[in-house]
Amino acid sequence: MRRRIRWTLAGATLAAVALTAGVLVAVGGRSATPVVASAPSAPPSPEDTAVSPVASTSAVPYPDLSSVASDVAAAVTAASRGTSVGFVLYDRESGKELASLDAGRQYYTASVVKLLIAIDEVHDDTTGAWALPDADAVADLTDMLEGSDDAIASELWERNGGNAIVTRTAALIGLTQTIPPADPTQWGMAKTTAADVVTTYQYLLDTVPDEVSAPLLAALGNARNPADDGWDQYFGIPDGLPGRTFQIKQGWMILRNALVLNTTGVVGGRYVVVLLTQQPLVSSAAGRAAVTAGITTLAPLLTRLDAA
Repeated sequence: MRRRIRWTLAGATLAAVALTAGVLVAVGGRSATPVVASAPSAPPSPEDTAVSPVASTSAVPYPDLSSVASDVAAAVTAASRGTSVGFVLYDRESGKELASLDAGRQYYTASVVKLLIAIDEVHDDTTGAWALPDADAVADLTDMLEGSDDAIASELWERNGGNAIVTRTAALIGLTQTIPPADPTQWGMAKTTAADVVTTYQYLLDTVPDEVSAPLLAALGNARNPADDGWDQYFGIPDGLPGRTFQIKQGWMILRNALVLNTTGVVGGRYVVVLLTQQPLVSSAAGRAAVTAGITTLAPLLTRLDAA
């Protein structure tokens, strides 16, 4: 029988801190009806950009996609020099990856791993059955996704097997480059790729039964700002694509000498956007601004795609 997780005000602002392989890690996070948005190597060259153009039958010319990914990376690195970028833009309407950059490179998940924690909670690995838990547990899942609540994530992580959660869900979804953290107590240090995050959203939208996925997607659409730890989580997709609906899971984590900032989600019900970054240890505001700058370059493109 599942029990409702309770925490104090102090617990709601909990930051999980651990010393792992000489790295001090602080994992932050709190993130429904979709809301209208009010040690890596150097960034890859534009030649690494993969683009899959899609034919248009509209009178409006189809946009040139050849520089999309490199433009995103250039905007990020102009604001935060030395940042590594993994990026994918996927169009659910055409079923095509429109642009990508280093999509197979692993980055720390930070709180993006909460997508896997949530999917694991509603799937029985033994029987293959899907089912929502009781009302209190659904409320916990909602808090974990809307506000990126760390205390709830840690409770589910410990109760459901820790690293086994990542192993199970990666096998279930077909994630080829998502791995558990080296330190099993630090769920935010799991690693994934931009391509695997796109696959995760596709699975949640298309494979998980609607009655099970609905509350999870609603929570992602009601991402709270600030998050439950006080972090401004409206960087990247929410601030970079104003006027569009979104369902997002953001991630942020401060290492001893680097800042991990990830913005991921479904935009307007059509586009899956994933931008994973590892930045030099700049201020959190500067890091968020860099990620938002990268996503902002997509705004005119999405408008043209909608019209094409």
